[in-house]
Amino acid sequence: MDTVLAALRDPEASGLRPEQLQKLFAEVVTAFAKLRETDEKLPAFPKDSDVAATNVAIAATGILDAVDVAVFELGMWQTLKQ
Repeated sequence: MDTVLAALRDPEASGLRPEQLQKLFAEVVTAFAKLRETDEKLPAFPKDSDVAATNVAIAATGILDAVDVAVFELGMWQTLKQ
């Protein structure tokens, strides 16, 4: 686990290719979604995480673009889930 985290913190130095990171990201998103379906209160990050809002916005935009979903559509989906 520590090796994976170190590679993610410095992908260029570790030799982690963008395609590898994309594949890992897809698997993590899918696994988290499955967990979140059974526990809607499960936070995306641990309490001691220092993930910046800017990083979340950039990643979320990339995810939505990848699946051709607009922010408006996401808002509509969230409304339907409630």
